[in-house]
Amino acid sequence: MSVEQRRAALIEAAYRVIADHGVEGATTRRICAHANMPLASFHYAFDSRTALLCAVMETAVPSDIHRMLEAILPMAGHVEGGGTAAMRQNAHAHLAGFYTLLKADPGRMQATISLGIYAHNHAELQKVGKQMYERLYEVAGIGLEAAAERAGVRWKEPVSDLSPIIIAATNTITLTYLSTADDLVIEKIIEAVVNALMTYIAED
Repeated sequence: MSVEQRRAALIEAAYRVIADHGVEGATTRRICAHANMPLASFHYAFDSRTALLCAVMETAVPSDIHRMLEAILPMAGHVEGGGTAAMRQNAHAHLAGFYTLLKADPGRMQATISLGIYAHNHAELQKVGKQMYERLYEVAGIGLEAAAERAGVRWKEPVSDLSPIIIAATNTITLTYLSTADDLVIEKIIEAVVNALMTYIAED
């Protein structure tokens, strides 16, 4: 394996191990085992475990969330006439689609939240943790723009100001599911988020 192939394999393995065992449980030994790689080869790809965690937050997390977005967008069908009603229906369908993907593989979002908290509590990772969330906001912004275009409406505020609401919503849905798996509560959260988003919608 080339160094780049080794790095890519370790990044993907680390993300999956974090999803299954948390950041604290993501030891270099466990990550290498998951990547089917000898432990001695780890330092050919990364200087330290911290460097690997940085790479996970810089590449694996945003890429995975982007793939989730691409899977969710088609879940909202075309609503005849478009406009506010279409936007409300699409926004609800997108968040419900996210919840469906979350239930199928909760570890991927748990890993994202765990990495954010871990980075906040470790000075050497704080900058990268903040940048990870900035990338997530960018991904959410793409979804907001696509949803508005599909419904034929526009946002009253820049999507860069609204996208943190989406990430906060997905984090809330994730934590609620991991804590209670209560579908009724999560449906109320989705409705509240949709209602909040609709206050930023304008029709031309």
